[in-house]
Amino acid sequence: MSSTNQTEQNNSLAKKVFSYLLKEKTDAFFCFLRNTRPNIRVPGGPALITRFRDVQEALSRPEVFAVTYAPMMDPSVGPYMLGRDGTTINQRDKGIMRALIQKEDLPRVREIVTRLSERAIREGTRNGVLEVVANVSRRVPILLTGEYFGFRGPDEASMFKWSRATQYDMFHNQDKDPKVHQDNVQAGAEMRAWLREYLPQRRKNLSEGGAVQDDIVTRLLQTVCPHAIGFDEDRIESNIMGLLVGGVETTSQAIVQILDQMFKRPEILREATKAAAADDDETLFRYCWEALRFNPINPFVIRICKQDYKIASGTLRSTTIKAGDPVLICTRSAMMDGRELKHPKKFDINRPKYHYMHTGYGLHTCLGDEVSEVQVPAVIKALLRKPNLRRAAGKAGEIDFKGGPFPESFSVEFDI
Repeated sequence: MSSTNQTEQNNSLAKKVFSYLLKEKTDAFFCFLRNTRPNIRVPGGPALITRFRDVQEALSRPEVFAVTYAPMMDPSVGPYMLGRDGTTINQRDKGIMRALIQKEDLPRVREIVTRLSERAIREGTRNGVLEVVANVSRRVPILLTGEYFGFRGPDEASMFKWSRATQYDMFHNQDKDPKVHQDNVQAGAEMRAWLREYLPQRRKNLSEGGAVQDDIVTRLLQTVCPHAIGFDEDRIESNIMGLLVGGVETTSQAIVQILDQMFKRPEILREATKAAAADDDETLFRYCWEALRFNPINPFVIRICKQDYKIASGTLRSTTIKAGDPVLICTRSAMMDGRELKHPKKFDINRPKYHYMHTGYGLHTCLGDEVSEVQVPAVIKALLRKPNLRRAAGKAGEIDFKGGPFPESFSVEFDI
């Protein structure tokens, strides 16, 4: 056997072992890397960055570690800020949208989510059993997208289809499945077609002095931008579509994984339930974000290294990542790094907020981070207020991804 063939076989084996460890032994694998090779280039595979400070460094260098979303986003929702670091689109669009989603809205968001959650729980419960994903954790964010953000869509089913198709391809289609990509493109075309009928109607109503619903779409349509800055109708449509793309599946996954972690810790579940009963939203938020640390939405974010770069320069763990290398910036590992977090395996609600990376970090902090920090605990609160909330019996009470990237079912029970 030639040395070239041997090298290819060795690289193939290394990639298989790496894939198994990353998927099946995630925390143990990350712990091993943090303590031995915290920054490593896998032969024939990606580079991994695993320690808290190094993850912070990488996520603070968007010009070096670039996002990979544009090829999936552009054919669907058009050029979008999330895939356009260091551009006018990113600077301008993010600034405008940030200005419209205001801190002063958060009490109202909490009230809306509480009401929607109670309704969803009531309508979805059958004999004390509630399938959370379809009835609550996906449905409430879709309804919030309509009521607070102002993007209602023709019906809930269409909104769910569009959300899932775009999120799957843009953030989870690592194998480049053409069917997944085509579903995303089709979802974008359908959203844009619907908006091109809907937005003129909203504009006409505003111009004629009709009843005004104070939502983000209304604020966007009322914003007058100089022609010179280039925030035209296409940009408005793309940013409205973006309100749905990132807001449903991530929220749903956070809700079910928080509940799952609480059910694994009966004492924590009791304490969180007391906070919910007492309307102690700040404490309940801390329980939720700490629970999610033990099983966050994503174990890593993927970037492409644009130039040779030495991570952790000046330390014994410094490693040069080569231009063109795919990079896994392991946020799950960072949130378990005992060099930064005291007693990382302990459930501790008194950790500083900056230890959590659930809504991103640096330039790629989620546009709706503060909305998420209100919405997720509000849904959890509505569930915890049900008498004797518990995991459903058997397989129904386990999170089932059904082979896909998102939780598809997770059932709970409570006394009625």
